Amino acid sequence: MKKIILMAAALLCAMTATQAQEAGSLLDINADTRTAAMGDVTTAAEGSAFSVFNNAAAAPLSNKKFQIGAYYSPWASGLTKDLEKKNTLMGVGAYFTAGERHSIQIGFRYLQSAGSVGMDANGNPTKDTFAPKDMTIDLGYGIRIGESLGVGVAAHYINSNLGVGASGSAVAVDLGVQYRLGLGEKANLDLGVKAANIGSKLKYGEGEGSALPAKATLGAVFTVQPSDAHSIKVGVDAGYKFMGYTGFVAGIGAEYMAFNTVAARVGYHMDGKAKMNYATVGLGVRVVDMIQADFTYYLASGAMKNTFRAGLSFRF
Repeated sequence: MKKIILMAAALLCAMTATQAQEAGSLLDINADTRTAAMGDVTTAAEGSAFSVFNNAAAAPLSNKKFQIGAYYSPWASGLTKDLEKKNTLMGVGAYFTAGERHSIQIGFRYLQSAGSVGMDANGNPTKDTFAPKDMTIDLGYGIRIGESLGVGVAAHYINSNLGVGASGSAVAVDLGVQYRLGLGEKANLDLGVKAANIGSKLKYGEGEGSALPAKATLGAVFTVQPSDAHSIKVGVDAGYKFMGYTGFVAGIGAEYMAFNTVAARVGYHMDGKAKMNYATVGLGVRVVDMIQADFTYYLASGAMKNTFRAGLSFRF
């Protein structure tokens, strides 16, 4: 009985520590700090170190041969404002180009809750403590067809540990396509489509398990350079979640970059079924087109109140 109570409490803690409160929801948290500041517009985002999470089809369209990046956040700070410890969200991603048209991508994500105290059958605190944690190991491949079309696939291994001797695992796959349409010398339009988190159920011991947050999304990002010193991006994502909190999700965002060095970003993300509607703002700093630091702040109430994240990436 004691173990069952602890497992139930740990599962509740794990759910509240994650964004969508559903099985494998670490898969549904945007790993890219830059696009997070643009309302989580990821489906047609340009190739980056985080393409294995965004859309594996984007990396082979990039003019960079190698990118690597990392991010960190005290995630869902609104849930831990009265706790000594905070939730920890972090991860890394990278890709390298092989043979001009091929892109090999890897990634790792980790989320640990602030922890909680166990309770007995009467609801009284016990000496037992637990800190549920989730992680993914990610591998992607993309290929450029012609000059403008990218096709990609990414595989994700998910492991979830409730912190009381119960853990589960699952495997998921993403399929993506991205097309870049040139609109003259100073503008282009990226169009993307992705089916994400298609895989096995996440099981904790016996039982049928819970389905992963599978979804399909469409995206578009318009980029224009009014001059060599300035660029503007405007993007939109729209999709539908088939599992967990089923329903429509969408995001819209924009970025202004000056002198290829300093960027200001703003966006809005909508996921009404999961009660995850929030505005985002962010800043970016790029040094000699090789080193980029990004910062995002969530303008939200509830779980995402006072939440921020930071990222650092290298481009070659």
